[in-house]
Amino acid sequence: MRIKGFQDTIAWYDQNAKHYAQVSASTANLEEIEQFVALLPKEGKVLDAGCGAGRDTDLLTGKGLQLIGIDLPKGLIREAKRQFPHLQFVEGNLLNLPFQNDFFDGVWAHASLLHLETVEEVTKALQEFHRVLKKEGILHVLVKAQSGKEKTAIVADAYSHHDRFFQYFTQDELKNLLQTTGFTVLQSEQYREIDRIPTGRLEVEWILTLSRKS
Repeated sequence: MRIKGFQDTIAWYDQNAKHYAQVSASTANLEEIEQFVALLPKEGKVLDAGCGAGRDTDLLTGKGLQLIGIDLPKGLIREAKRQFPHLQFVEGNLLNLPFQNDFFDGVWAHASLLHLETVEEVTKALQEFHRVLKKEGILHVLVKAQSGKEKTAIVADAYSHHDRFFQYFTQDELKNLLQTTGFTVLQSEQYREIDRIPTGRLEVEWILTLSRKS
């Protein structure tokens, strides 16, 4: 299928959920999970915002946390429920989360905001994360770093073997977005994927942030 933007990318995930679950199963960054968990209360409630097929939902549950995974593609949610029937997954939009205010101790937004098409949509998602987090709740955000002039791109890579839509960020831009939506940035770093994940891609760089609800 031809990818033009966010909706087409979601449709691709929907139709290729099992394939993507298989190729992404070994790409978890356990160090980042440990950093996130260390800032949370024991048995804290966490939203895996953009949970995909449930890989990180399962890993975070294994750390003693109470997880709910949410994503938009029906196929990914179906695959997550198939692989991890003991965990809770819901279909939903990050721009309109179906949860009450001050509900979660943490939000894990790992490589999910990068598929949104505009900065305004990213801002809306961050505002939703702020709303559902408890006072001083912790937010993990991972996005792709902008290395050239392009703010967005349609890219095929070794994981998907198909085009997907991405929005890129700079560290300063992401920090500003977090601060203006009510977060205090605790940590911000940029790194090459290959330096953190043995099977990582040479061409991909990520920006990781950990923030606290102000």
